[in-house]
Amino acid sequence: MRMLRYIGLLPAACTLLSATVLFAQAQQPSRLDVADLDTMLAQVEANTKLYNMTVPSFICNEHIVSQESHDGKIKREITVDAVFSVMRSAASADTLEESREVKMVDGKPASSRKINLPLSFSGGFSGALNKYLSSDHRSCFEYAEDASAPIVKGLAAFTFAVKPATARDPACAAIQPGTTGRFTVDSASMQVTHVERTVLNPVGKDGTVRGTAAVDYAPFMLNGRPFWLPTKITAFTTETTKTNGVRFTAHYSDYHRFAATAVMVPADK
Repeated sequence: MRMLRYIGLLPAACTLLSATVLFAQAQQPSRLDVADLDTMLAQVEANTKLYNMTVPSFICNEHIVSQESHDGKIKREITVDAVFSVMRSAASADTLEESREVKMVDGKPASSRKINLPLSFSGGFSGALNKYLSSDHRSCFEYAEDASAPIVKGLAAFTFAVKPATARDPACAAIQPGTTGRFTVDSASMQVTHVERTVLNPVGKDGTVRGTAAVDYAPFMLNGRPFWLPTKITAFTTETTKTNGVRFTAHYSDYHRFAATAVMVPADK
């Protein structure tokens, strides 16, 4: 079986939105015009940068379930409990570095930091929104209201799809051809609550692997301020001609600011 073993979700997955956008409605998705959409994308981009500059280093609990399936049946499953850290880089003030300290594997104390998961994932805390929703990439995608999404009070739902001509556009070099996705926005706070993308990757002569990755966001208080951070990250691949696949699901909780304690020891006389 040929299978994608790793999915990355764009550079940044966290954002802090602060502006009110004209297209928001309290009851249901509303019709967009170009000006409203450009305003929203510009605000998402600006607030992603604000998040990168202002979010303090933090840690949280991470619970991972990674599975491998054959013919629709789970053949291998590994659970991991870890302390997940996002630290501000000492080399670059606006760079965030992700790491995890594995504590438990399948309910037992971990004997190693390196775990061979059926599917691994990284990058969920450092920028999906900037890649798919920023004004820099506005020319790469077609955006539209998500007519298939259920109407939920206070949420507006949208889709995006890469334009066929992006292969010739240098601004879209990082976007895989055929990429599609969707996102939802909380109409009251104008925070992105969910973003996902799907790509098709050819494998072998006739095979194709469909890869999807998604992030759900919610507000958490850090250093006396609300930051919208992931509560759940999901990534999975499926061979389109078979029922084989791998999946990564992680839940995040108990966010708090990272704090280190320094102890001064007197020098030997």
